[in-house]
Amino acid sequence: MYYRIIQIGKEMSGTKRVYNLEEKNYFKFFGIDEKQDISVRSLTTHYKKIITLLKDKHEFLSKDKVQFAHRAFEALVDPISRARYILEINGEEWDMRDGADAEDFLFINNLNEQYNASNTIPEIETFILELKEQTDFIKEQIQYSLDVSRNYKMASGLLNRFYEISSIHDKTKVKKNELEVGITHVAFDR
Repeated sequence: MYYRIIQIGKEMSGTKRVYNLEEKNYFKFFGIDEKQDISVRSLTTHYKKIITLLKDKHEFLSKDKVQFAHRAFEALVDPISRARYILEINGEEWDMRDGADAEDFLFINNLNEQYNASNTIPEIETFILELKEQTDFIKEQIQYSLDVSRNYKMASGLLNRFYEISSIHDKTKVKKNELEVGITHVAFDR
């Protein structure tokens, strides 16, 4: 069943948007291209229009469709969830440990050593900024590997690194909070 919605407001293209509310693919459901680099603003607009359409026209179907629309929106609005979804629909594994190679383990080991060596608030704050820079770079590389090179294996490995860095970031924030309340951390040389 297809529903037509005429875009409200002045549009440069003047086209009508067609939503396939029976579609199970999140991208097709919203009528957008399957790519990592999507406009969150445009996605939000499509989401609101679909929700309005469902609430206005078909109340007996709307609960399931509204829930599906919400799940689809949540999956696509976050770039990491979107990357996982793209990998999933293209048959690529994105399990955090399965895609790791020796270089990944060395990279994460180096970050863990840096975490262990950061024992003052300024050191921790500097380390947190470095982790943020790493995750921003990884997000850019995931986008390139999915949208430009279509290298799903590379995107899977990058996603793996993102999750590892996120885990280190979480424990670094805890360590920072502990330092702020007076709990000290000491690194021992072996």
